Amino acid sequence: MIESKDKIQQLDEYLIQQREDWTLKIRTLTDQLKLGNSLEEVSAYTLSYRQILIEHLATMGNRIKTQKGVVDKKYKDKWIEYYSYDYKLTDKMREKFVEADIADDTSILELLITQKNFYEGSIKTLDNMGFAIKNRIDISRL
Repeated sequence: MIESKDKIQQLDEYLIQQREDWTLKIRTLTDQLKLGNSLEEVSAYTLSYRQILIEHLATMGNRIKTQKGVVDKKYKDKWIEYYSYDYKLTDKMREKFVEADIADDTSILELLITQKNFYEGSIKTLDNMGFAIKNRIDISRL
């Protein structure tokens, strides 16, 4: 059980680091956009980062699908196990037991979903930056 908690902690720390790295990259671009310097470079990085995040999003979607399968299978197996339990359990009690048994797998799934949501939000931010860059260039031409 401790090994599983360590695995979850390591995954959480890794995903936090990824979010911090991407936040810094995007913040750097927004700062450059505010200054109006090197808009071509900002535009290129915006498109590049967007594509990288789309790839991460696709990978995360696959990992979520796999982890959801793990959670669903373990839920079913544990439900059956507790159904034939020596002590008669109500459905509500059985559900609580099953949820406790698969809590680590559910935590992993939730971490992955949070990361997916972060990637989606970051892509939207980069999309908005693309429009802002275009507007900034249009305004500078006036």
